[in-house]
Amino acid sequence: MDNYIEQLEKLTNLFMDSIEICSYEEVEEFITKRQSIVDFINMELQNKDVSTEDQKDRIKRVLGLDPVILKKMESLRLEAQEWLYNRRQAATQRSAYESNLSPGSILMDRRK
Repeated sequence: MDNYIEQLEKLTNLFMDSIEICSYEEVEEFITKRQSIVDFINMELQNKDVSTEDQKDRIKRVLGLDPVILKKMESLRLEAQEWLYNRRQAATQRSAYESNLSPGSILMDRRK
C-alpha cells in the first residue's frame, strides 16, 4: 500500500506544480490516473483493514489538496459554460441575418 500512496503523492504533487497552466485534457488525465490509484488503495484497505498512522497522515495530506483541485475543475467548467453561451449567442445573432425566404418572393412593407 505504501507504493500506491507514494504514486498518489507523486502524481498529485506533479499536478499541483502545474495546476495554473493545465488544460482540461491534463486535468481529465490526472483525475483518471488518480482514481485508478485510489481504487487500488481502497482494495488494499478492504483486504488488509490495517493502515499505519503514517499512511493515514500521508493520505490526509493528499486529500487536503482536494479543494484546490476542485476549484480548478470548477473554473474549467465555468470557462466551458461561458464558451457554450457565447456560441449560442453567436448562432442566434447569425440566424437573424440568414433569410429563409425563397428567392422569388417579394417583400412588401406597408406605410403607416
